[in-house]
Amino acid sequence: MTKLNINKILKENINFNDELLESLKEPSEQAEWLQVALDEYIKDGDFNAFFASLEKVIEVRNVSVRKMSKDLELNRSNILKLLNGEVKTAPRLDTLTKILNYLDFEITIAPKKAV
Repeated sequence: MTKLNINKILKENINFNDELLESLKEPSEQAEWLQVALDEYIKDGDFNAFFASLEKVIEVRNVSVRKMSKDLELNRSNILKLLNGEVKTAPRLDTLTKILNYLDFEITIAPKKAV
C-alpha cells in the first residue's frame, strides 16, 4: 500500500484527508486499505471504523450515495448513517456485500495464517 507521507503533510501543511484520498486513487490501494480496515474490525469489533474507511473509498471514487442507494435498493439515510458512524449495530452481511459488490470488491474467506 502506498504510504502516507506524514513528514510531507507536516512540513508542507498538507491536509491529511487530501493526502489520504490521493493515496487511494488506485483500486488495488483501495482494496488493501479496506482489507486492513476489515482485519482491524475482526480484531476489535469496531465496525464503524471499517465503514469510515469504506466512506473514504466512496469519496475518492466520487460515488453518489443517492445513486448507489437507488441502484442497490437500500435506504439512502441508512447508508449515510452507516458511513458516518451513526449506527449502533453492525449491518447485515447482505448489506455489506451489496455495497462492496457495487464498488467492485468482494469478501473472501481464507485459513488463518500460522503465527
